[in-house]
Amino acid sequence: MTTLADISLKVAQQVTDVLDGAATAGAATSLTDTVNLTQNNQYWDRGTIWIQSGTHAGKVLIVTGHAGNKLSFATIGTAIAVGNLFSVIRFSYPWRQIVSAIRQALETTHVTGEDASLIGDNETLNFILPVGVYDIKRVELERPEVPGYQPPSHHWREINGELKFDFGYAPVADDIIHIFYRDQHPALTVYSTVISDEINLEWLKYKAAANLLMWGAGQYGKNPEYLIEERMNIALNNLKGKMARRDGPDIELKTGGGYGARFAT
Repeated sequence: MTTLADISLKVAQQVTDVLDGAATAGAATSLTDTVNLTQNNQYWDRGTIWIQSGTHAGKVLIVTGHAGNKLSFATIGTAIAVGNLFSVIRFSYPWRQIVSAIRQALETTHVTGEDASLIGDNETLNFILPVGVYDIKRVELERPEVPGYQPPSHHWREINGELKFDFGYAPVADDIIHIFYRDQHPALTVYSTVISDEINLEWLKYKAAANLLMWGAGQYGKNPEYLIEERMNIALNNLKGKMARRDGPDIELKTGGGYGARFAT
């Protein structure tokens, strides 16, 4: 399971310098690292922290202040423990912009949504699709009286907002019609949001990094401190040949009266 926190750190590592450390002291609103946090005061202000181990592993925090060897942040309820691992970046690439870059990448592909609200009656051939359901990938018919039996239907079409079954192939009474369709990835609302396992994470990492570096180019131009051109070239080279989805692009085959068969390349 990969979360927004996980993928966002991987993206950050492609676009900027990431400091890794371990807490030598901690509280509910701060962590101290006397070994690695040796920069001038305010160096990490408004930066982003990823907690890598301990009770708070997987959390993403925003630096509210940096003084001495200590990073402060909004309370997380209980103290960071000594030895807890963390990663931190500066504000040059803000957390909100990292999330935006990942969101932009996900908007260029799709995940599979499922709707099971339609029920067969042994007669109806044309069903009005539920709101938000379109671009159908496949249809399966569940027989409630036979647990686990959910065979695919190959005799359907999607036309003008309706799911139309071929004559003689109406779903039988009480069949639950499972519609699998192209859907947008769920919103990235919090750092614990899970990235769909349909998404190729290597593609997402480099695609989002390229998006973020494009934003960085608009902010920092050719300032050599940010190495934007070099990092962009790496991201784009690593994107070559990578598909957005783990199963590759969908290829649709039309079979006798329907679009029920698909395979992935």
